Amino acid sequence: MELFTRSFVHPVERIVHLHAEKSAGIPKQINDDGLYKILLVEEGSVNLKTRKGQKLLTAPALLLLTEEKAEFTDERDLLTTTVYFKPTEIREEFTLARLHSGEFEQSRGKTIYQDYLLVSMFEKSEDGAYFAAALDLPAFEKIKKIAGQITEQLKKQPDGYWPCRSRSFLMELLYFIGYIPVDCPKVVCAETTETGADSVVGEIIRYMSEHISETITQEDLTRKFFVNRNRLNELFVKETSMTAMNYLTRMRINLAQIMLADTEISIAEISLRVGFEDANYFGKVFKKHTGVTPTKYRDSFYT
Repeated sequence: MELFTRSFVHPVERIVHLHAEKSAGIPKQINDDGLYKILLVEEGSVNLKTRKGQKLLTAPALLLLTEEKAEFTDERDLLTTTVYFKPTEIREEFTLARLHSGEFEQSRGKTIYQDYLLVSMFEKSEDGAYFAAALDLPAFEKIKKIAGQITEQLKKQPDGYWPCRSRSFLMELLYFIGYIPVDCPKVVCAETTETGADSVVGEIIRYMSEHISETITQEDLTRKFFVNRNRLNELFVKETSMTAMNYLTRMRINLAQIMLADTEISIAEISLRVGFEDANYFGKVFKKHTGVTPTKYRDSFYT
């Protein structure tokens, strides 16, 4: 099976090293040595062999795998969705050799580091553990939805932007995964927060990430998490040095920056994807936080 996608249009052929499939069980291609994999356990359970023994993954669960071989046993009523991709689809510099060299760990403060965080989650911890997470229902539904959007773009290729759009959904998926509490303590959640996984702030941030494309007001947060406005901001300032709504805006602008730099989808579409219905307002907020308009920010990567 080809673990990449060819364009339907000939003679102009595009190849995107991105593929998604649903399987009854662990797919045979799970140990392809040139790709990273996002494995979503939708139903059933399976054991993953680790240096410390067997790790049980019970639906709903998420596992990130590199090109290294993973061993599974005791599949039970297993249904999975797997997204395969080459890290170079995120950024051309991200060859496996360069990722393994550790050079991007030294790029803090640079734009490339923001992209590197999307794939750094795939690295094993010191004890050889992979990124693995038990999912609550909202996180499971969010991941399943984005995986479905990737699949739809790759299979239907609805317009000439399908390569960029499918890659943008992959970036959105990785960005979201960065906010999920994981079993592996090595993983840093996209440098988003230093909060504990069980803190109120952590719960609110995860909610924000699940609904980043939707309207979220401060009143929504106070009602949902049973905390008044002053207490909400007091907690956020203490743990993140910014108010709750400023934190949400930063999350949205960060995701927009990734899409602007690494895809060619329209600014209007990006605006909607990160929670701004009005593209003009998005442009004003983006400039306030970055110092440049979305167009100038994008142009800086192509000049």
